[in-house]
Amino acid sequence: MKWRNVKLIFTRELRDQLRDRRTLFTVAVMPMILYPLMGMAMLQVGQFMREYPTKVWLVGADNLPSDPALLIDGNVNPDFVSEKEKGLLDIRLSESGDQQFHELIEQFRETSKSENGAELVDQMIQQEMKRRGVDVAVFFPTRVDQKSWPKKEAVTESDPTRGSPRKAAGVYVFTNSASDKSRIGAERFNKLLARWKSAYVSNVLAKHDISLSMVEGVRVTNADVADKKGKRAAVWAKILPFIIMVWALTGAFYPAIDLCAGEKERGTFETLLSSPAARSEIAIGKLLTVMSFSTVTSLLNLLSMGFTGMFVISRLGGTMGLANGMPVGFPPMGGFIWLVLAMLPISALFSAIALAAAAFARSSKEGQYYLIPLMMISMPLMMVPMLPGSQLDLGTSLIPVSGLMLLLRGLIEGQVSECLRYVGPVCIVTLACCWFSVRWVIYQFNCETVLFRASERFNIGNYFKHVIRVRHELPSIGNALLCGLVILVAKFFIGFVATMPESFFQFTRQTVIILVATIGLPAIMMALVLTKNARKSLRLRWCSLPVACAAILAAVFLNPLLTWITALVMQIYPPGGNMMALEQTVATIIGDAPGLWAILLVFAVAPAIIEELAFRGFILSGMESLRNKWQAIILTSILFGVAHGIIQQTMITFVVGVVLGIIAVQTRSLIPCVLFHAVHNSMAVLLSSLKAPIVESSPLLTSVLVSNDGVNYQYGIMPGILMTMVGVAMLVWFIKFPQDPEAEKSSTQTVPAKPSQPVVSG
Repeated sequence: MKWRNVKLIFTRELRDQLRDRRTLFTVAVMPMILYPLMGMAMLQVGQFMREYPTKVWLVGADNLPSDPALLIDGNVNPDFVSEKEKGLLDIRLSESGDQQFHELIEQFRETSKSENGAELVDQMIQQEMKRRGVDVAVFFPTRVDQKSWPKKEAVTESDPTRGSPRKAAGVYVFTNSASDKSRIGAERFNKLLARWKSAYVSNVLAKHDISLSMVEGVRVTNADVADKKGKRAAVWAKILPFIIMVWALTGAFYPAIDLCAGEKERGTFETLLSSPAARSEIAIGKLLTVMSFSTVTSLLNLLSMGFTGMFVISRLGGTMGLANGMPVGFPPMGGFIWLVLAMLPISALFSAIALAAAAFARSSKEGQYYLIPLMMISMPLMMVPMLPGSQLDLGTSLIPVSGLMLLLRGLIEGQVSECLRYVGPVCIVTLACCWFSVRWVIYQFNCETVLFRASERFNIGNYFKHVIRVRHELPSIGNALLCGLVILVAKFFIGFVATMPESFFQFTRQTVIILVATIGLPAIMMALVLTKNARKSLRLRWCSLPVACAAILAAVFLNPLLTWITALVMQIYPPGGNMMALEQTVATIIGDAPGLWAILLVFAVAPAIIEELAFRGFILSGMESLRNKWQAIILTSILFGVAHGIIQQTMITFVVGVVLGIIAVQTRSLIPCVLFHAVHNSMAVLLSSLKAPIVESSPLLTSVLVSNDGVNYQYGIMPGILMTMVGVAMLVWFIKFPQDPEAEKSSTQTVPAKPSQPVVSG
């Protein structure tokens, strides 16, 4: 690669973009004016925000005690509310004609004891409140006075609410949660009741010479020791990394569209590609241009939001009464340093992704459509670190984007020493993602079938005619992706319908039905409908006996390595409570199995056959049209892992899927994959069901397995390493396995040069 050519392309593209007024507005002007305009708009709108009085209908005010009085002359006691709160409570006392409401309350007290009897009474109370035009209705059914309390023997089963010295008098507060005014009014009146109740209890205890501490038991005092600077840093630590991420993607996307799809429309892209510069040099030059705009956009947005937080948000918080609850102001200066350092990898990652998507687009309009999917994919990774329960650990540091955001959050909050130990994993994952993204961009620029796709009008009728009539020997990559998406969607929805079985027979029936319906059936049907040769599409061909034996032995000798990988994943991402409860339920169901053979059939043989038909059969055959077996294996393994749902299983099955993909591609047969898959699952079941007498009676098992508690067995270090070395050697043998020339030739002939039926309409 000649960096002189890269520099020339970079300066050329940068100069052209600086001449574009739309790009300059998006990158420079909009960030500087967006946040101040938003702040001023919020201030203007805030002037129209006001608090309206709450209409409270109070029934049974005669039952209230006089000391302390809740009401004075029909209004709330000013000892329990401020002047502002007093103006927000419009008390309306009951009248002599409120006998109907008294009857409704009595019905409510009776029907509330049953499960389904209160719904009709609730509707009647709501209608009564609506007829009177009140937001909240409060009812005191019994006299709140210790002198009126009946004796203990006066309590009967027919009327337990009449009270006893052990039972407090009841107060009913009726509210309509569907109305904001009613909900806010209930909160206001409940605060008033809480203060009045505290004063009433204190008066009663004082009359009987009882200390309040005897009733309270243990007094709990909450104190916040955080200073204003720490509170402000905690608020901005969740906002600023998110803003940086969003604008890094947005700032990279529009220049990328103009540099690729825009040049295609202007007809200058072909001229650039025919220049002496290599395709990789052109890609890197354009990537540096997009990175520049992405970095500048993020930086300007950061500065604009910081100054807005200092001048506008602070004033907004003060005028709306938010200053005490949410500390605002200028972000901490130390946070800007960490954010500026993180801008380079963030911009490189999103610039490469945006440039690859723009290179795939046939026009600027089509390129703009790709922004929403990229946002939808990136947004969950950006939003998770903003949740209060998220924290930076080894597991989260290995998640792209999320790990970097959590690291920035901790550094802005001042937790430098805690975050330093995770800097390495975060940097490695981020740089790896950047490298793969850049390689993807270079691949796109080297593939003319991607750069110069014809702009066609799509017609659904002609498409289905083409699919049915023009069938190839093997599935295409589109067919493979469609099959994978159908499997993922089917498993997603079947998870909501399926219920936990109560017996092993029900578990077996449900497992087999789910496997066949969501995985096996889509692959088989697509192979029959979309391809000419379903047998080749599913790799249903015989293999030699040595190859079958080698697959079985590879599964046995690689089992220690895969078991250790499983333990490592479980340590990095500990299973949650739901997963633990599910495992216990499955273990209970397995205990009801008629024998070990039944467990192996359900957990080993059935998944091996059905899953291999779909993933190493139809999907991998379609992915091989990429002409790169490693890309096909990786993509198939990703789909294979995601189909298992749980994050821990996704990572483990991805590794197993890579091994199975290697065997399938090299042997061109599904039989070795089924054997490897079945043996791998069987060994996991057998290892978890081993008992001490069985191990002690076998010299081979005693030399290979060890146990710390005499119940759970695992591979010893030295035997496991030796078995792993043999297993890796056998995997290398599969990689070097000579392929069938005819099978390899047929796998590359998936798309004919001239289709016999057009796909599109004029």
